[in-house]
Amino acid sequence: MTVRWHETPLLDPGMFYDYERAILAQASTGDVALGFARLGPCALVGAFDDPDRSLRRSFVDGHLPIVRRRTGGGSLYVDQGTTLMVAAIPQALVAQHTLTAIIALVGEVIAEALRSQGIPATFTAPNDITDDGRKRGSVFAVRCGEEILIEAALLFAVDIDSLMKTIKLPLEKLSAAGLLAAAQRFAPIGGREPSAVAARTYPAIAAAVATRLTMGVAVQTPPAVRIEPPPPGRTGLIPDVSAFLKTQGGVLYLDLQLDGENVRAARIIGGVQCAGATDLERLADAMTGVRLDDLEAAALAAAPRDTLGFDHRDLGYLARLCVERQLLGERLGIPGGAERVTLYSPRRDQGFADLLADVGALLLPYCAKPAWCKWRHRDGCPECGQCAVGEAYRLGRERDLPVTTITRYEHLHMALAQLRATGIRTFLGVCCTEFFLKRDYAFIEAGLGAIFIDIGGDTCYALRAEESAYRGEFTAEATLDSQLLDQVLRLSDTHYPSIQNE
Repeated sequence: MTVRWHETPLLDPGMFYDYERAILAQASTGDVALGFARLGPCALVGAFDDPDRSLRRSFVDGHLPIVRRRTGGGSLYVDQGTTLMVAAIPQALVAQHTLTAIIALVGEVIAEALRSQGIPATFTAPNDITDDGRKRGSVFAVRCGEEILIEAALLFAVDIDSLMKTIKLPLEKLSAAGLLAAAQRFAPIGGREPSAVAARTYPAIAAAVATRLTMGVAVQTPPAVRIEPPPPGRTGLIPDVSAFLKTQGGVLYLDLQLDGENVRAARIIGGVQCAGATDLERLADAMTGVRLDDLEAAALAAAPRDTLGFDHRDLGYLARLCVERQLLGERLGIPGGAERVTLYSPRRDQGFADLLADVGALLLPYCAKPAWCKWRHRDGCPECGQCAVGEAYRLGRERDLPVTTITRYEHLHMALAQLRATGIRTFLGVCCTEFFLKRDYAFIEAGLGAIFIDIGGDTCYALRAEESAYRGEFTAEATLDSQLLDQVLRLSDTHYPSIQNE
């Protein structure tokens, strides 16, 4: 058996789906098919991902084609600086490997090949190729019939500006010193000569794959492909209630349409990876028709077991979060209100009722204060009555809740540490969902329970001004819904029954 590899000319993004099909067909003979392809600029969406949640549609629509690949994982911005390594391996060659093991094997082989060319690289679980923590590529895989389709996005050059405009949640992180520039989160493989480096890297990767599989290696003519639209995913489901959960393997979303207390339709999506191409669809089918009271048990029973970075317990908890939100919406009496309220339980053992009964502080974002207010970048509020933040302070003061305006990211860390030191176990916070998803490690580190009310308007994420926001220099104004905050606090006063007692 042989690893047969090729490099394609630049492909129209609309050809990628047929290119994947052609690679799978080449491997049906028992050989390994391996191709290195470049695409015109596009947004490359993971098989299970939701472009409305992962892409900045205001920029992408009318500007970039959206292409859905067969493998899972997060959505990507792709241009000629990105090489897509696409391989099909007969399942018999890795029959005993889980999805996690397959991705690790391929990632380690690619990293080894890069190092052989003098390019520092390490495989970093769950699926990245890095250099000292900076990303050089990512690996994705899925089982397709008798073959395993493997795809790796190799970053020979990175257009940071286009990436930041395309992806809603780019993967930059914060350090203790503040937010590093997004460009510093990537380490392009190609340096100053992307094309030359790519030309010598492709055969090195092909040889490394052949060595690991103890196979021969040969160059093959690239397959002829055509523009062909992929089959549509599950669309048209307008949910009555939704929930999300961030896992090591990506963010999972559960959308439910309801018929009274029963699930009429379900959809599970996200930038995650499953071994089977229809695993999440089968799980959604198993949840359809189930009573809300039984949804968590149904999710635990039908959840796929071969996944990357999440498991059946995550899916069961996601189902519980969705039911909790539905119950909270009923208690709030505000149509759609529960969709803007999120719970965080460090040990996953508390629902909304438990957390609301334990709220001991209120945290507010400075970006919700008016730009003209001299207190905008300061903790505190004179309660002058001219903005919703002042009303929030009043609501907290009436309940003897300490209220803090978070003025920068470092201040958040200090405030959470202070809450923990004073024995407060749960807080009510106001922030946008994007901040919670991207900075959840701050709350994980604090170990406090929390209920978050989403803000709207001109958030730093909507305006792509995250860096200035974390420094406390963001000037636009977000919107705080003081009526929703009031309703949640009133519900906290009444201590409504928990979901377990329904």
